[in-house]
Amino acid sequence: MSTHREQVESLGRTIAAAHGMWGAGDLKDAVDAAVRLPGPAGSPDALDHLGRACVDAAARISDVWLTVVGVGSGELPEAWTGQVGESAAEVVRAAADDLDRMGRAYQQAGRRLLELCDVLDHARARHAAARDPLFHASGLLADLTTWEGLPDPTSWDDDRMHEAKAAAQEGIAAMLDAAQQAEEAGHRAAAELNRLAAGAGAARLRARGLSAADRLALTGTTALGDLNRILGPQDAARAGRALDRLDPADRQRMDRLLADSRSPQERAYLLKALAAGHGVDEVAAFDRQIHDHGADPHWLGDRLSPVRLDSAAPTAGTAHLRPVGEPGARWQQADAAPTCVAASTVTMRAMADPVYALQLTTGGRPGDPGYDNRDAFAQRLTAEQNRVYRSGREWYQDLPLVGRDGLSDGQSRDVMNQEVGAVTGTEYRNVDLGGQDARRDVLVDVEKAVDGGRPVPVTIRGGDQGHQLMIIGHSGDKLQVYNPWGYTVWITEDDFVDNRMGNALDQPSPMNTATSVRLPK
Repeated sequence: MSTHREQVESLGRTIAAAHGMWGAGDLKDAVDAAVRLPGPAGSPDALDHLGRACVDAAARISDVWLTVVGVGSGELPEAWTGQVGESAAEVVRAAADDLDRMGRAYQQAGRRLLELCDVLDHARARHAAARDPLFHASGLLADLTTWEGLPDPTSWDDDRMHEAKAAAQEGIAAMLDAAQQAEEAGHRAAAELNRLAAGAGAARLRARGLSAADRLALTGTTALGDLNRILGPQDAARAGRALDRLDPADRQRMDRLLADSRSPQERAYLLKALAAGHGVDEVAAFDRQIHDHGADPHWLGDRLSPVRLDSAAPTAGTAHLRPVGEPGARWQQADAAPTCVAASTVTMRAMADPVYALQLTTGGRPGDPGYDNRDAFAQRLTAEQNRVYRSGREWYQDLPLVGRDGLSDGQSRDVMNQEVGAVTGTEYRNVDLGGQDARRDVLVDVEKAVDGGRPVPVTIRGGDQGHQLMIIGHSGDKLQVYNPWGYTVWITEDDFVDNRMGNALDQPSPMNTATSVRLPK
């Protein structure tokens, strides 16, 4: 079904194409249809009420947050000591952090809803005012045509036809402006609300035996930076289901592993390993490898969370790119290798599965200088990228003359499902992007996916060149992109829509157009 904007655009094209005596009937039909077209959908009054309620809720939450922070910083350490006190303080800190996030979420949601209210109110008024020139055009055309819409030779007047068309174009242009304003504001509101909803991690971690305090402490734990939650929304949901599927003996072992962890980060990584499909035996073996470093969030983050979201307000452009990994140990495809699909997929699997990430970064032997070093990591990473690349190709793609390098969009979908989907339980589908409207329309789905912790592969093309990037983050009107050349960079939504994807590349390239994405089903 066509959107309101698309209906207005279609009528605008008909009006623009109507010329002379034999175009009068088409012009009249389009003008009459535009007059009957309702304004942008939505209730400004309801949005105003909801937005003000969110802002009020944010103020109330702020009062509670101040109380909880006071307890955590003063009263609690004096009342309790030892491990009990440390655990209690951890929960209080998690509660304060969650309240802070909640308050900011309500404040941001309220502002966005009130903005949508204002824009929608203005757009509906502009749509209504646009009917005046359309009514004028309709009256002129009624005198120039018969009841069947045919031109009436007895009353035909070229000047009045020109006047009618000019009035129709004035009215439909105002309607289109109103439709675009309402659609863009609605998109911004939907994207922001999806992002805020995805941040409600504690509500997704549901498992028998986990208290509200457990859920708060686990889902609020970050790797490095306040946007880098170890357990994303989908991780938390899978972890809860995995815990509930364990038999009593394995659940007891898992609970003991969590209780004996040296930090909230270690506990969160253990749950993430369980969420990635590893059994309790594998999780226990993983914990034996990381437990000695469990109290060092930097050690854990460097080896288990390769890609990080920016915590500060993002700035678009390659002047602000962020390398992924250390010099000599970048998470990147080999030079000149056609493995962008494989490389970006391997990195995304490492983001979803800490056991897999540890195997790549340390060879499964952390602390052993023969394995846990930059050169060895680079060799393992390249070998894994080549494995995924070879497994994704058909035999005929290697034939001389008729073969070609790289993986197709369909093969990208398949390796994403095999390597990442098998870990996360997400099945991807390919979506071709035929033009600007298609790219604009898909943005809400792209942003909803990445806000929920599910990366979105995107193919960019230009000339005879193609490349795959991975959209991994979203903030306001910006998207964070992982480029398998070894860095992350922010681009704007307009870059994605308006053929400026070259802004994600740190070297000149004709590859500016996003031609397809892989979206979760």
